[in-house]
Amino acid sequence: MPEQARPERPGKAAQTAGSTRPDHGLLLAVAAGALLAVLSGFGGVVAALTGVLAQPAYALAVRRWRGGAVRKTPDWRGDGLPLLMAWGGTGIVLALLLAWPLSALIAEGTLSAALAVSAMVGLALIALWRIWPAWQRIERDGGSLAAAWRALAEVEPGAWRGLAAAVAVLVPLLLVVLLAWPGLPAGAWRWAVAVVLALGSPALHLLLQRLRDADPVVMVGGLPVHGMAGAEAEQAPPEPVEQAPSTEALVPALYAAARSGRVERALELIEAGADPHAPPPAGERDRRNLAALASVLPDLRLLRQLIAAGVDLNAAHGGMTPLIAATRDSWHGRPDAVMTLLANGADPRARDGDGNTPLHHAARSSDPGVAALLRDAAADVDALNDEGQSPLGVACACGNWRLARFLLERGARPHPADGRPALLAAASGEDDDPVGVQLLLKQKARVDATDARERTALHEAVLAGHEDIITVLLAAGADPAAVDSQGHNAVLEAARAGRLAVLEQLLQHLPRDGADEAVALDASGRNALQLACMADATTPALIERLVELGVSPEHRDSEGKRAVDRAAEAGRWALVAALDAAYAMPACISDEVDGESETPLPDRPPAALLRDALAEGREHGAVPVARLMSAIELGRMLHIEPLPGAAQVEWLLRHGADAGVLNPSGDIAMFEWFDHGPDAWPQLEILLRYGHTPAGVGGLARFMAACVADKGGARHGEPIALALVERGADPFATSHTGDPPLTQAVRMGWTRLLERLLACGVDLNVRDSHGMSALHLAAALGRDDMLRRLVAHGAAPDLLAADGQT
Repeated sequence: MPEQARPERPGKAAQTAGSTRPDHGLLLAVAAGALLAVLSGFGGVVAALTGVLAQPAYALAVRRWRGGAVRKTPDWRGDGLPLLMAWGGTGIVLALLLAWPLSALIAEGTLSAALAVSAMVGLALIALWRIWPAWQRIERDGGSLAAAWRALAEVEPGAWRGLAAAVAVLVPLLLVVLLAWPGLPAGAWRWAVAVVLALGSPALHLLLQRLRDADPVVMVGGLPVHGMAGAEAEQAPPEPVEQAPSTEALVPALYAAARSGRVERALELIEAGADPHAPPPAGERDRRNLAALASVLPDLRLLRQLIAAGVDLNAAHGGMTPLIAATRDSWHGRPDAVMTLLANGADPRARDGDGNTPLHHAARSSDPGVAALLRDAAADVDALNDEGQSPLGVACACGNWRLARFLLERGARPHPADGRPALLAAASGEDDDPVGVQLLLKQKARVDATDARERTALHEAVLAGHEDIITVLLAAGADPAAVDSQGHNAVLEAARAGRLAVLEQLLQHLPRDGADEAVALDASGRNALQLACMADATTPALIERLVELGVSPEHRDSEGKRAVDRAAEAGRWALVAALDAAYAMPACISDEVDGESETPLPDRPPAALLRDALAEGREHGAVPVARLMSAIELGRMLHIEPLPGAAQVEWLLRHGADAGVLNPSGDIAMFEWFDHGPDAWPQLEILLRYGHTPAGVGGLARFMAACVADKGGARHGEPIALALVERGADPFATSHTGDPPLTQAVRMGWTRLLERLLACGVDLNVRDSHGMSALHLAAALGRDDMLRRLVAHGAAPDLLAADGQT
């Protein structure tokens, strides 16, 4: 309820607005505050006492000055005592908070101590922000601390103006603590801080007292309605008029209560008329309906209330039904919510946006109770999600063997029709835990069962490097020679993953030590060496082992590349050395390691090597590196910063760089260089010579905008602009800032370009980003020749500019 203003008590010093008699009470309060604040310059205990005592005096002085026509004598006891208790108590708490971190900061000067001081000050600021209406009440209106504290329940303290109030309280207290602290500050600086305290305190008290009241919480229809303006609250009658709240206005509050778990509040809003069937308010990112929100709350009263109101439990947004929300929300599951939903018609076969059913989500839960409820409600135990995974597969993929055992007991099939076999999921998990694989094998899972890509569990275990699982699979009869749709057998898979230990494990289970499998080729014509050179984890030892097995380093794949070529492309120079000791290494790589040192060569991609070479101006020695890069990779070099030189641009283009590669902003190199103005003309000229066109929306305008920003460009850029127009640059579109080429030509006095643009038929009355047409600019800048040319070609002389002038 809005607070009623306290009645004024006229005293001996009450004066009319027109009185000219001096206000002795005001002068006394100001003098007392100033004297006490200045005395705090003595430091120590004196500063603590006088600095705190000065604040009630200033508060009463500001209150009296703001009293206007009716002023009352300062009530030093009735109003001063609560103020003193408030300022003194808060000052003591602040000093205690800062005691250790400030002492440590002075003694040691460490970063941790400075951070601790900052944290304590921030904590104090937040705390004062939360109670600022109480401070404002005792500062401006007086009264007891208890009454001010009780009034906090009737207002909303979270307004941003409350932060200003918190600062107004915290700053004087921090100055007092600074003055009272031993040794801080020293000498004349202490008196300077005392003067700042004396002069700044009145302004801070005035700020605190002049702030608009906190927004009240007004009771309407028996419910609190937040956010009423302070000015409206002051004018409200003592007893608010009861009126029925709008149901539409209650819906946002209902959703907010449900999202924050305030069940009691949500029930009150429904009782007051909020529509439980209403969709989420427009513009909110969280689009879950009320039933979905209620299904994840520990307190089920809201969910039961919604069910009683007839809410559709199968309504979904993006596939999110209440039952799916309840099953996926918690690792431990929500059996109470799931039971309630199922008992009232929730569909256990519903699917979310990824094709997962509630049972898929329950398969990740540590409690099989939820899965049991769903299964009893006829949930499909072999339903497949969009990845072809069944609930059993999900349980195996996350290593939830308890749920996997439960699902198998309830009839789940280890290899569902058209789905991914659960054994593959168990073999490809994050942990090398064979328990799940052993469980599935005991349940008659086929060890060589394949998925849609013809991959077996052994393929997945080898790729993941799970040696214990591989041991179990091989003992169960898994075939290391089995080939997937990409032509990979288990040996090739080990090479592709860069796993030497796994390779040795497989070779022990193959005839002739895996010689046939090691020299096999995949569907792309790559052998084990080429696959290994494309893996991140491959070591030179693995390369040497594959060579020992007879894998040819000279074999070329379908793209005509050898294993050493693949290693060099990836910047794996240690692998390059292992494959071909005579390979011509880039100079920067061979220089980094002493030829007789056993230190392995560093891994550095060719793109990084070429970038360094361009930065150091030694690109002509980087031809071998450029040959390892694709046209797109070379094209990215055109976008490096700083702008590559003209000779470097030509070198890149000569070696096959694709100038059409886009930078992160979506620009090709030519358009990116337009923003450099005439400084980039040598580079632009090379691109034009190589047949690249400046055509494209806004290219000419972007170049001219750069010239406008650069005075040198305004003087020398016209011939370049003319050349761009002749090569097909767009004369019509505007720059990023909305300036067309025509107005920019007039602004820079480019007469020849103006004639060329007029010949192209550009719009003569188009305006620039300032609302000016070309004719306005010509008149304003005194360009008479351009003015006549524009009028002669039909520019409208009566066109109004943005300021309304012709």
